Amino acid sequence: MKIIFLTIFVLFTQPTTADEKLTLNKLVENKYHLMTSNEISEILIDKTVILKDLLSEAVYEISINKEGKIDKKIIKEKTPKMLTNIEYHSRADMLSGSIKFSIGGNKIISTDGVRTYMSSLYKKGNKIFGVRDIDHDIVNFEIISKKE
Repeated sequence: MKIIFLTIFVLFTQPTTADEKLTLNKLVENKYHLMTSNEISEILIDKTVILKDLLSEAVYEISINKEGKIDKKIIKEKTPKMLTNIEYHSRADMLSGSIKFSIGGNKIISTDGVRTYMSSLYKKGNKIFGVRDIDHDIVNFEIISKKE
């Protein structure tokens, strides 16, 4: 009985973010354009960028070399409220460990050897958002060029 009560409590006390979610449709409506392979290469290869997880508020510094190896450093950990966030736990994890990266057909292809994700980047002005194929058109990531 306690488990049922706790489950119901967590479900009903979860903050509702349905109106706040950024989706692929909203990006397109707001005139963001799908970045080409060349544009993606220009901002990512041999550069350092900041990757923000929009849901967990975690921030990473990422460097990608020409061979496709990714170095990821955590700048800010996810917020503690993610411990009980159903949406966070139900989405696919970010890849970690030895990640390989390539660009093909206007998509970023990243793999850890077991899982493979394809991501598209959408840009308008200086704002760049990433949409992974596994996230059902929910925008979970923002990419910011790091001034070196």
